[in-house]
Amino acid sequence: MDSELVKQKELAIEYLEVELQQQRGMLWLLGEIMKEAVNITSFKQLMSILTDMLMGVMGVTTCYLIIAHEEDHKVYFRSVELKNDFREIKVNHMPHFLKDLKGSYTFTAEEITSPLIETMEVPLSRLAVPLKNFNDNTSFGALVLEHEEPNFFTDNTIVFFETLTIFISINAQNSRLLQSVSKESHTDPLTGAYNRRHLQKALDKVYKAKRVMTVAVIDTDNFKAVNDLLGHLKGDTVLKAISQLARGCVREYGGEVVRYGGDEFVLLIPVPLEEAIHILEEFRRSIYYIQLTYDIDVPITVTLGACSYPDMVPDPHQAVRAADHALIRGKMTGKNRVVLAIEEDIEKGRIAK
Repeated sequence: MDSELVKQKELAIEYLEVELQQQRGMLWLLGEIMKEAVNITSFKQLMSILTDMLMGVMGVTTCYLIIAHEEDHKVYFRSVELKNDFREIKVNHMPHFLKDLKGSYTFTAEEITSPLIETMEVPLSRLAVPLKNFNDNTSFGALVLEHEEPNFFTDNTIVFFETLTIFISINAQNSRLLQSVSKESHTDPLTGAYNRRHLQKALDKVYKAKRVMTVAVIDTDNFKAVNDLLGHLKGDTVLKAISQLARGCVREYGGEVVRYGGDEFVLLIPVPLEEAIHILEEFRRSIYYIQLTYDIDVPITVTLGACSYPDMVPDPHQAVRAADHALIRGKMTGKNRVVLAIEEDIEKGRIAK
């Protein structure tokens, strides 16, 4: 056989062996990533491990994962330029060269004119693969790999990264789904406020962290009149409006609104009582602007009972009970007011534990 032909065959065999080893390595890496994903509790943690593996095994010098959100985009990335530190930043928009990405695309050196993030160097190789929502086939982000050498990405590695993005896409969507399910399990479906399950966990966290918290229990005055005169559907609309107003009043303070039951709500405001009083008064006055109640003779107002932790009680759960007793006193003495817990309310709350 001609020696030149033998040499060509040997080179071809050597090339195939390298490709086979590469494919085995990629299959092993994919398996390791899937195994790691089983014990991971957050999408961010998965991205940290994934980028670390891609850097170590695949030899890329920079790895980006961009996830689109309604108002901004989140970028998870790792790079040899940053000593392989894992970073997470927010950007206002998708990089221009990724906006019309329909499928995987390998950029030529001439096409790579700018870094994905301003502070990074311009690479000589870049591969971008879109992340797909398989329900409607739209893109919600991209995996971007870069290398400092030209022509780094081969057909084999491109197929691998395309397969990997399917796995990432499924995990990203599952992560969102799990977050949605978790939110729904702690949210009242009618009003959008948190439910009592969330309240217990929130109070436990406050107690564990020894955080200052003002608790207010709210009751809707004359709510029965709304249901009787306008009907239960209109009554539901009033409850939604009350919840929305309450959330608007406490949002900037990091507060939360919980539907306590029926037409009762609980406000959790992480400020001392003396600071919370004006927030509670502002909310009480805002109820007047629920236009749905303008046409009935009985005005809709709210009465609030308030107590603070740890200034007034040693346990935030007791603060809720004391605030509830203060609320009852307020209902008995005229309604439409903010009533602060007194020793009698605190003692009743302690007994009711």
